[in-house]
Amino acid sequence: MSKSSIIIAGDCCLRGRIAKLNVAQLLSLFTEVQPILQMADAALVNMETAVIKSDFEPIQKAGPALKVDTRILDMISGIGFTGVTLANNHFADYGPMGVEESIQLLDDYGLWHVGAGLNKEEASEIGYIQVGDKKVAVINACEHEFTIASDEEPGCNALDPLKICNQITNAKKEADYVIVIIHGGHEHYSLPSPRMQEVYRSFVDFGADVVVNHHQHCYSGYEIYKRNPIVYGLGNFFFDWPGQNSDWNEGYMVRLEFGKEIKMRLIPYIQNAEEIGVRLMNEDEKKKFEMQLETLNVIIANKKQLQEHFFEWAKSREKDYIQILQPKKGKRIRQIERIHLLNEKNKELWMPEYMTEERRLLLKSLFQCESHQEIMNILLR
Repeated sequence: MSKSSIIIAGDCCLRGRIAKLNVAQLLSLFTEVQPILQMADAALVNMETAVIKSDFEPIQKAGPALKVDTRILDMISGIGFTGVTLANNHFADYGPMGVEESIQLLDDYGLWHVGAGLNKEEASEIGYIQVGDKKVAVINACEHEFTIASDEEPGCNALDPLKICNQITNAKKEADYVIVIIHGGHEHYSLPSPRMQEVYRSFVDFGADVVVNHHQHCYSGYEIYKRNPIVYGLGNFFFDWPGQNSDWNEGYMVRLEFGKEIKMRLIPYIQNAEEIGVRLMNEDEKKKFEMQLETLNVIIANKKQLQEHFFEWAKSREKDYIQILQPKKGKRIRQIERIHLLNEKNKELWMPEYMTEERRLLLKSLFQCESHQEIMNILLR
């Protein structure tokens, strides 16, 4: 039986030292991985940015707004990727018009895409892709941050576990295999949370053949659950950010072969470390990577250990979250509080000075994003 193969890669954006390189310079940075990509029947990468020519204003959000021009499309298609996943926390950074223009440019370049659309219904559509002689369904979603599509406005597909489970059931009727790709998790934390494991396993229970996650900007481990791979974090594929620790610069692609059974191969690499570009790990680096991966996999396989590690991670973030949740009580705030307590008629005077636009956006992120909610639930207990 012939084997059909697909490669899935993590986060890609042009910033830092690579931001101003021309297309030829960008293409020259992938000499080691380009042949691997081109040998696959299909290859997908997460395009974690808007791609626009127009001068649109960024949306109001917590965190940076990312955009690039069409060089990223020349690069992505030039090195062998056949499509992109778009459900992430940056694709809609430049608003509805930015999403519309980005999608139009992707279509102009002939790049297959999934995970975003001109409204909620379109963003949640299942993508179907031919992988050799196999028809593969791809469901792509992200956690609730600032880029989610609404009934009427463009954006990304929101992580809705019940809806995705229903989509998996429907996709199994149309495709040979179903892959679920989620953009979520805790940045710079190299393990899945207990919630992530529970949700991703439920996707397999409903019929998903493979589940892949990215977003954390560091790689995580994987497990084989009911004979099906769940990959909890690919790390960055091509995302320069000088000054970050080595976790930022290490990652792996997943190559899936569909034959009598699914075979998974990991392709580890170093990206944009001391030198810009993506190169395969050497033997010593690969041994270290495999040891670290095994350590992560052992924890992932043990529910109690996974919970304990996540609890400790959440506690380590307590100061960051308390600073957002707890107002700084200056003299003016205390005066307003006393007035409010003494005179119920003066409720209109209760105008907390700490509720700046920046703080409002931070609070919005904490309360609507699944990963932030998970940490807050632990800290508030």
